[in-house]
Amino acid sequence: MSYLDRFKKTLLETRQSVYLLISRMSGNEQCLACGFKGRKRRLNVLWPDLINEWELSPEWVAWVNDREGTHCVNCGCSERTNQLAGVILSYFDQLAGIKSTSLQNAFDEKAVQALTIAEINSAGTIHKFLARSPNLFYSEYASSDPAVPSENLMKLSYQDNFFDIVITSETLEHVPDIDIALKEIYRVLKPGAAHLFTTPVIWDRPSTRVRAKIEEGKLIYLMTPSHHGSKHADHSDYLVFYEFGADLVKRCEDAGFQVSLTKHPVNPSLVTFCAIKK
Repeated sequence: MSYLDRFKKTLLETRQSVYLLISRMSGNEQCLACGFKGRKRRLNVLWPDLINEWELSPEWVAWVNDREGTHCVNCGCSERTNQLAGVILSYFDQLAGIKSTSLQNAFDEKAVQALTIAEINSAGTIHKFLARSPNLFYSEYASSDPAVPSENLMKLSYQDNFFDIVITSETLEHVPDIDIALKEIYRVLKPGAAHLFTTPVIWDRPSTRVRAKIEEGKLIYLMTPSHHGSKHADHSDYLVFYEFGADLVKRCEDAGFQVSLTKHPVNPSLVTFCAIKK
């Protein structure tokens, strides 16, 4: 990586950190999705089967519960989606020179409205804010809603070099072949554009574990089936194929991306990826 590339990466990470600090100032937390200021609601969301399947330590259980179970009382945005919102805002700042403090008002800016954005599967509670974009291409895998297109991350229908931003949230772990998906995302991004995403990563594990795969059209389980969508594990669409470790960064780099990470200062499960097409 050249000196200029390292400088750009450091500058982007600094911008991202500034936006995230806003939400923790003086205990009066600000939601970067809706702009609400105030205390958040905290609940435990993990269930025993999932904890056992992922072999999570008590520390990781607490961290993931904070990641997924801490919510804005106004819009329901979790800590994970709040962090993702902050990274999106910092990227808007980089591309369009705007200084919005929430996604709620970012799309009032014409420069932001002009950006072409792909939201591939709903990014949870921040979808309603992204939907304010006149250039949002929103899709769901195997959509049955005529108003919502279906997109497969392993075979996107979009043309090359089309998007300013691609957003995925808790999606990549459910894709049968992550390397094909990353190459497809790389293909549809403009040069210098970014894939902004979250996905569960156990950072103290150096290597990703493959829980299932598809071979010659047949689903093969390599470990006990794990589902994120429901504690009842009755939704096959939520099957986990990958249990990502720290090597996910290199996997993104091997696909051609320059990767920067926005990390929470205390909770290691709270990490958002910014993968820029070189």
